Parts: sequence; C-alpha cells; structure tokens
Amino acid sequence: MYNKVFFQGLYGSDSIEFARGLINVHPFGEIGKNNNNKVEVHAHNNLFQIFYIESGITEITYQNKSTEIEGPSIITIPKNTPHGFIHHTEVSGWIISLSDSVLESLLNREAEVLFTLYKIFAKNIDVLDANDLVIINILKQCVQEYNENQPGKLIMLQNLVGQLIIHLYRLQHQDNVLEQVIDNSYKVYFRNFMMLIAESRSFKKTIDEYAQELRITTTHLTRVTKNISNKSPREVIVDYYISEAKLLLSNLKYNINEVARELDIEDPSYFSRLFKKKTGITPKEFQRQIKVKA
Repeated sequence: MYNKVFFQGLYGSDSIEFARGLINVHPFGEIGKNNNNKVEVHAHNNLFQIFYIESGITEITYQNKSTEIEGPSIITIPKNTPHGFIHHTEVSGWIISLSDSVLESLLNREAEVLFTLYKIFAKNIDVLDANDLVIINILKQCVQEYNENQPGKLIMLQNLVGQLIIHLYRLQHQDNVLEQVIDNSYKVYFRNFMMLIAESRSFKKTIDEYAQELRITTTHLTRVTKNISNKSPREVIVDYYISEAKLLLSNLKYNINEVARELDIEDPSYFSRLFKKKTGITPKEFQRQIKVKA
C-alpha cells in the first residue's frame, strides 16, 4: 500500500505563496527538469491543482495507475490524491495551484461544482473546439494576471478562478473522468458540514452541535472529514474561518478587531495568534502584503 508523501507547497517544498490566499502559478516541467524528468508520487492536503500541458509528452501516475498524456491537455488533481509524473519529452505549460480552503469557501453554496474538486480529470485539448478554447484562454489570463501587477489584480484573479472552475465542471459532464476518488455518502456529509459552517457564522459552535445537526456521531463526522480532507472537523472549521479572514482582510477597510468580530471571535489577540499559527504571518502582516500586491 502506498504511503502518502505530503507537501504543503509544490513538489519538494513545504510552503507556497498564494495571490489573495487563492492561487499560485508555476511553469510545468521545471520541477521535473530539476529531478531528471521525474516527479515522484506525492500528494497535497491543501491544494487543488490544474496542470495545463501545452506541449510534450508526460506520463502521470495516480491511484497506482499510469496514463500517458500528450499536450495540449488539461489534468486536474484533487487534494490528498497521490500523483507523480515522468516526462518522456521536453514539456511546457503551467501548474495552477488553488488553495482548497479558500476555494471551498467561495463555492460553499455550489455543492455540485464543489464536487469537481474531488475528481481526477484529464482531457486532450481540441484546438477547434470552442469550449476547450474558452478554458485555455482563461488559464492564460490567470497566468498573465498572476505574473503582472495591474490595478485590481486580486479581484481579477478571483473572478478568473471562479470562471475556470465552472468551465471545468461543465467540461466534466461532457467527458469521462479518470477516477472518482471520494465515496458519495462522505461527499454529501462533507458538503452539508461545509454548508452548516458557512451558515452558522459562529466560530464558537462545537463539533457536537454540528454532528447533531447532521444526525451523525462526532466519530463519524471525523471519519468523513479525514476521508475527504485529511483533516479533523476542528481543522476544517478553523481553515474555513482563516479563509474567511483572508477575504475580509483583503478588503483593507476592515481592521483586525472588526474582522475578528465579523467571525464571532471575541478576543482579537486570540484571532491574531490563530491566524499566525495557520498562515505563518499576523493579520497585520497579511494586510501589508495585500497593499504591496494591490
């Protein structure tokens, strides 16, 4: 049985810098080139990744299977999914890494779309197909916007990411996915759990209260969240509120106390400690970074 090797960042790294806490863009093929054209099987418990292979041939390993992919192609990899690559030729393209917690927060009321994040999907791009070209154009806009410092960059990236996920969701209804990786009953419970978190608007709500509303035991709720996110229910809740905090802090009109109050966290000092524990920086430092990037 495969023992998962997790990275919090891209392959070989335990850190990653997101624009607006949401997106990171990196050239595809660069990591393989630095590792003899091989990226060993690994997983991320915090990222949903989209690989746009513009040219070249690579072999993806996933769920103890291997499939050869030739560019131009798109591959999506959910969090917690072991995957690796062997590049058979020189390859080019982009890796779009999205923060799973921020993404789930944005999509919490679009359950079916959210399930897109739990599927491995691969498709050869047809340059004559209008739907395929729309996705490629959005991907290229994401890359361009990420690499430039234009006014309104963060808002534009959030908008483009939303469009990208919706189009991938629609595309998956036209083509077969490589693998369905999450048990459907767990998906339903996890979706409902995320919706309850979003609706409660209270950080004080307990795991017992959530489990009672879902009509399952706390043990089963833990099993659900571990299966889907590799996190405990409390970690899922904390990640959701940290994601909400990032979105609020990105609006520079809010100060730290106001953000804490908005999240129903009575002690701003506790909020600051929790934020730093999860992100590595304080809320004030996060807002300073937003000012620089805006």
